[in-house]
Amino acid sequence: MTGRFTEFLVCPSGKSPKNLKDSIRRIQNSSLGFRESWLSGEHDDALKTSEEAFEHLDYVQNEFLRQRDVHKMDAATWSSSPFKTELGSHVGNLINGISVSDSNLFISQAIGSAHLPSGTTTQPLTLEKALNKLKHRDTVKINFSLPELGGHKLYILTNGGMGQPASLSEIDMNIFCSVCKAASEHV
Repeated sequence: MTGRFTEFLVCPSGKSPKNLKDSIRRIQNSSLGFRESWLSGEHDDALKTSEEAFEHLDYVQNEFLRQRDVHKMDAATWSSSPFKTELGSHVGNLINGISVSDSNLFISQAIGSAHLPSGTTTQPLTLEKALNKLKHRDTVKINFSLPELGGHKLYILTNGGMGQPASLSEIDMNIFCSVCKAASEHV
């Protein structure tokens, strides 16, 4: 035996996220670095930065959803929980029940030029919903935009299933990181 059979439990390279606040900070920094790399034409660097950011996004969404489930177990405090309030904060826009034609339009958008279909009705996307959209994402159905006035928006097309319609989420990464920082104070 090589003694390495437990590698699935830890990251031997030491690159696993250390804590929630550190991962949120890294997502925010990655968003800024991604924007810089993409706009300067350094797309390979942008891709690497994006891959690193998604490692931290996965950690953050798993940790917050786990904490949500733990907090919900105490029904007496859940309804007035500051953590529940932060999970309900808006971090973007959501089109619930997106049409097949609008889904196809989204999929055909050029990388970096994503936008919500015009004429569609949106509703606020909460942090909790955004975390679930991140959890169930399909890498083929993700895109982004870098608005001229700054920032970084992430778009996720999620297939319908388990009683939920197909949807398109637009996550403002600046707001997402700010709300995550606030939510991390309550876990």
